[in-house]
Amino acid sequence: MHKVMLVDDEGYARQGLRTMIDWEDCGFEVCGEAEDGEEALRLIGELSPDLVITDIRMPEVSGLELIRSVREQGNDSVKFIIVSGYGDFAYAQQAIKFGVRDFILKPVDDGEVTGALRELAGQIEKESRDPGAAVPPVRAALDKLLRGDAPAEAGAEYARLLGVSQSAACGYLLVEAHCPAMSAEPAEEDAEAEDSLGAAISAAAASLGLKHDPSCVDRPRPGLYGLAVHLAPADAGTTLEGLAERLAARLGSRLGRPFTVYAGGQAASAAGLRVSRQEAMEAMQYRFAYPERRALCRSALRGEELRRMEFDPSEHAALNERLEDGDPLLRQEAVRRIFERFREQRFAPDAVHHAISRFAFGAIAAIRSLGGDEKELRSLEPLLAWRDRPLSPDGLRERFAAFVEESRELTSRLRSSGAKGDIARIKQYIDSRFHEEISLKSIAARFYLNPVYLGQLFKKSYGVYFNDYLLQLRIQQAKLLLRQTEKRVYEIARCVGFDNPDYFICKFEKVEGKSPTAYRNELKTG
Repeated sequence: MHKVMLVDDEGYARQGLRTMIDWEDCGFEVCGEAEDGEEALRLIGELSPDLVITDIRMPEVSGLELIRSVREQGNDSVKFIIVSGYGDFAYAQQAIKFGVRDFILKPVDDGEVTGALRELAGQIEKESRDPGAAVPPVRAALDKLLRGDAPAEAGAEYARLLGVSQSAACGYLLVEAHCPAMSAEPAEEDAEAEDSLGAAISAAAASLGLKHDPSCVDRPRPGLYGLAVHLAPADAGTTLEGLAERLAARLGSRLGRPFTVYAGGQAASAAGLRVSRQEAMEAMQYRFAYPERRALCRSALRGEELRRMEFDPSEHAALNERLEDGDPLLRQEAVRRIFERFREQRFAPDAVHHAISRFAFGAIAAIRSLGGDEKELRSLEPLLAWRDRPLSPDGLRERFAAFVEESRELTSRLRSSGAKGDIARIKQYIDSRFHEEISLKSIAARFYLNPVYLGQLFKKSYGVYFNDYLLQLRIQQAKLLLRQTEKRVYEIARCVGFDNPDYFICKFEKVEGKSPTAYRNELKTG
């Protein structure tokens, strides 16, 4: 996995770029972030990223000055991609002499970035290959088979290295070791811990009778362990899906943490391992569609279409409103319902990622509108970084639920601290606009408040519900117009905010015990 660092003086821009791109799918992991060129220069020396994506306009040290400084220090290996506005593009072209790989124009398009990253990952891999490096022969054979680089005429030799006959049935199992759901930060395994976990997975596979070389644990991404397993003739009739289920159960009982195992299709020989691996990776895309399963096989999912788009705007708005409800039980029910939708509608991980990020950024916007700082939310970073390390659907739901509760607590605290000033301004707004088409919901949106909370606050502050107060204002003004003008009833209804004269008459009678006409006639005869 190649390392990438993000540099931008806007934290929101960095966060958006970090969450918008499926870095793992592009062959990268985000190793660090910097908010200016000076900090980036220091971190490049510490973290040794393969790629730096930087904004060109930053205070103190610009993106171009950063690239110049890195090159002057003799670092020619790190690649750069510049993010710039249209007005900066001509200026940014000066960076070509410093070896800038690409330019991405704002607003950033995730498809454009993804394409540039995949092309660059291939270039880095090509440059990093060292023909003279000592690679264990068995491992080299497996790597070539998984990449599809094994020459056809070398099939017998590669099968011999892997310890099987050339025609032995085989397949690929992908083991996902889930990190703790409520960890403060994404779980980080050091190299020794990952080696130890890989050995434990290999031992568990061996205990089930799988013919497997323990030196050949594939590492597609952090937290993922691939096993090229070979089935002996005695295993005839055994499916890879069945083996995956047994392996997941064995790992869970031995190591005391959740695992999910994904199986590719069974291949007739070692030459088919590459396709089986691809199929296991495809099976992993279905984990939110089948969150209850601890083993998934691609062949059993044929014809199952995944949803690549997230919720439509109206559905998102309805769910988001439920997440802001004052009742914690209703909020948790909303969280449960969101993840149930992921399952029912077969959401792909990308769609889940976009939906979760959209809910999170909505909460961030509400916090900022109240003068708060989302950095106070300890649950925010683990939520947005859930794809950095494998996390089960249940684990993600726990993280999301924790974020919902913490963000709700922060917004309530911010609203309470400014409640007195806000409610006075809101009452003044109602007093001056009662004749217009206003509602509790529209006023809440204008003042960035939750409608339920606003209704409770208004009642607590003035001893009357919002709708009753608004009706009182309108009826009092209607009585004034009935006394002082010759306007017709339907004209008065319109003047005080009622589009429907019949509805106005009904409400007037309810409050005054008589119709508007009767009220006016009494004044004339009194």
